[in-house]
Amino acid sequence: MPTKVIVNPGQIAINDGSTFLVTASDGSIDDNLAQGFFVRDTRLISYYEVSLNRQPLQLLASSPLQHHCALYQFTNRETPTIDGTLPSGCLLVTIRRDIAVGMHEDIDITSHYTQTVELKLMLAIRSDFADIFQVKSQHLLPRGAIATTWKDGILTTEYRNAEFYRGLQITPTCANSTPYYANGRLMFDIKLEPGQTWHSCVDFTALADGDVLQPQQTCTISHDTEAARVRDDFVQSATQLQSSNAEIAAYYRQSLIDFGALRIKVEDRGQHFWMPAAGIPWFVAVFGRDAIVPSLQTIMVYPEFVRGTLIKLAQLQATTVDDWRDAQPGRMLHEIRRGELAQLHEIPHTPYYGTIDTTILFLSDRIDPATARNSNGLENISCLNLLN
Repeated sequence: MPTKVIVNPGQIAINDGSTFLVTASDGSIDDNLAQGFFVRDTRLISYYEVSLNRQPLQLLASSPLQHHCALYQFTNRETPTIDGTLPSGCLLVTIRRDIAVGMHEDIDITSHYTQTVELKLMLAIRSDFADIFQVKSQHLLPRGAIATTWKDGILTTEYRNAEFYRGLQITPTCANSTPYYANGRLMFDIKLEPGQTWHSCVDFTALADGDVLQPQQTCTISHDTEAARVRDDFVQSATQLQSSNAEIAAYYRQSLIDFGALRIKVEDRGQHFWMPAAGIPWFVAVFGRDAIVPSLQTIMVYPEFVRGTLIKLAQLQATTVDDWRDAQPGRMLHEIRRGELAQLHEIPHTPYYGTIDTTILFLSDRIDPATARNSNGLENISCLNLLN
């Protein structure tokens, strides 16, 4: 009997570089599930719910449009209002989210009712700042201190634990009504005439490691981030395929676009290179084996991935014995992370070297790790070899 394969049932995941969003198909985020808005291995949004007069919306359709953008469409359920009951199916609610450095959200509500409608749009948003390892294992423990402030139209939530810091700023912009914050909800008073549309943008700005990761206004300009530019350059620079079979050509181009979304920047002596990440959403990080293998498999399509992978792994090659991280001189890493548990040295992923295959896959004609790390990336590395 054939095996039924289901990919991400009831889940939508989008990303821009290592920043990613995982939601249910209706766009909600449940803090008891492996969902949320993640920046640098930390969950900045752990709960998200949209409602009208506290009534949940009814999902019509949802889908990722591109790897960085998703669209959700809803209608209203039967909703009590101050003027009576609004029948179901009278409103069209569209939410579009774009991961563009931070996250940008567009909310549009169109009335198809024959009378004036007055109601409240409520966004319930919470942040637990959980480490990605905690989220995946569902072993969530209260840590550090969280504080939330509402000032000058900006909702700011900050988290501190020793020297570790993360923050999230939520800023409604270009809203057709003035937002306010109360009782844990961001709210808008909406009044719609028949056929009228209400609109608001919401910017989610991440604060991490001293950086302010502010989203682009993708409602007015096209998605233009460094990750997007590199993706486009990758698609244009990769080996091109021509076929009389339009489906094969389309499959190949979509594969390039998908693979182009899996990139991690590598810097060496003022130059930028790129290597593949292990996977979206949970493994957008530097892995040893999971970077070498796809680099080898796609060398005829885009050989520059090999260069970036070799440079990065050489930079991170172990030089000392460290039993906590399973490091030995010359050993190549398994994985590196930048979240709270790693920064506070509660897990050994800074990086972690407990792997048997990465070093075998990475073959150098010089065993001096310091020489390899100080080279330009390729002159001291003769080849890669995949052993079956």
